[in-house]
Amino acid sequence: MKSRQRRNDAIGIEIAPLIDIVFILLIFFVVSSTFIRENVLEIELPTSQSTADAHVDETVEVVITANNEIRVGESLIPAATVATLMEELGNRAVDTNMRRVVVRADAKSRHETVVLVLDAANLLGLTQVNIVTVQEND
Repeated sequence: MKSRQRRNDAIGIEIAPLIDIVFILLIFFVVSSTFIRENVLEIELPTSQSTADAHVDETVEVVITANNEIRVGESLIPAATVATLMEELGNRAVDTNMRRVVVRADAKSRHETVVLVLDAANLLGLTQVNIVTVQEND
């Protein structure tokens, strides 16, 4: 009669395959993620001696380029008037439920264009308006 021999193999979890899977998932997420580029347009901001932090996730951003093009978020406003700016700012403020406007105006843009954006924001009741500048280096 043959006797059955039992194996005394230790029951455990293999770590090496788990590490392989974690690295594969890490590589997948790094390759498939998108990265945010903050400054898509090349603008030269005016300088200031004071600074204040603006919370990017709570704002509607308006960019004014050196040749006075106005962008609200990623949308270019072709013929900027107070009415068209009010419409676009109003849509953005309602969609995102935001009450703060951040204006990034190039130092070479016309003052009239900046005032146009400020008027549209004021008429919509968006009273928290920040103008982005670059801090002066002494």
